[in-house]
Amino acid sequence: MLSIDEMESFYYIPYLAISPSEMNALEELPNKDKNKLLPLFQLKGWATAKTLEKTIDRIRKSIGERYWIADIDETFVRNNAEWLLTGKYPEREVFSEINALLDPNNGYSNWFNFINETPFAIPTVQWGSIENLYNQIESLSSIGRGVVVRITRKNGTNEVDKALKALAKYSPKNCHIMLDLGQISGKDFKVEDLTGRIDLIKKVLPKSTISISASSFPSQFSGYNKGENPIHERILFNQLKRERHNSNLFYSDRGGARAEKVTGGGGIPSPRIDYPLKNDWRYVREEYKDSNLPLDGEKEELYTLCAKKIMEEEYWTPDLRLWGTQMIEQTALGDKFGINSPAKATAVRINIHLHTQLHYNTKIEEIDTDDEWIDLC
Repeated sequence: MLSIDEMESFYYIPYLAISPSEMNALEELPNKDKNKLLPLFQLKGWATAKTLEKTIDRIRKSIGERYWIADIDETFVRNNAEWLLTGKYPEREVFSEINALLDPNNGYSNWFNFINETPFAIPTVQWGSIENLYNQIESLSSIGRGVVVRITRKNGTNEVDKALKALAKYSPKNCHIMLDLGQISGKDFKVEDLTGRIDLIKKVLPKSTISISASSFPSQFSGYNKGENPIHERILFNQLKRERHNSNLFYSDRGGARAEKVTGGGGIPSPRIDYPLKNDWRYVREEYKDSNLPLDGEKEELYTLCAKKIMEEEYWTPDLRLWGTQMIEQTALGDKFGINSPAKATAVRINIHLHTQLHYNTKIEEIDTDDEWIDLC
């Protein structure tokens, strides 16, 4: 797995959170789309479930028996409020399970064992201990599914060099490097800032594949009832692809979600529905008369109004038959099972975004979203 030839079957590497919105958005994609996605999940507890097994079950439910990239959400244990206050974790086994995966002893042996026992999981190298990089990469490579190294702005030159050399020794033909830029704006990165990194990686690992991942989804929409926002990560990738078209580059992003969780803010979020296009997000937003005390039924009425306005816009594509677009149509009809919360609106946006970015180079009208019917009788 993850050799250049095998990676050719994938078109897009979305980096998704273990959240109801994102897992639901992925689950509702056509199976044809799922066959061409290679999602990365940062493992943490699923909802209120007590064990990590439930997280794996939810991943399997969303994508089926297909390959996915496994990483660990360190903030799940390190930033837990109860842990920070008392030094103890909540009484859920999943906290100790995640903590054990982050143990660097014996070349992250717990992480190796977990990956080895989890079908279809492709391991990501953990950065917690530079001294264990060689042992970790050697053991992860022995599983035979390939190895992923996710490089962020926090990684120092020394540890990155060490990881690349270890990959060159143990997994030169079966490795993928993700350059994770995190949350960006249109001015954060220039093409020349990244071409040098790509050239260095290809010099050490000429058989590797590389993805560029980021998110520029806005942090707030207050004050605007209608508008658009450029997808800067797609624009940046297109420029890089032109500059380094022969470098086995893959597009990655946060699936149309933010790279960093937004906190704070008063009042109830105003109803808003987003409609992702290939290079920008469009949205319609309606405000409550009083966001601190919405009237009975006002929320549903405003979501219905948002959906109707979206469908009246020139960018609305009636031929795009997806779960997300059908949810917008249901909402416009006032259906009680339509969009009636920010979580549902987020799932709709991500579902459409995943499909749109996956088929970035294809005309919408040429895409068949119907799955093949199978007679189970």
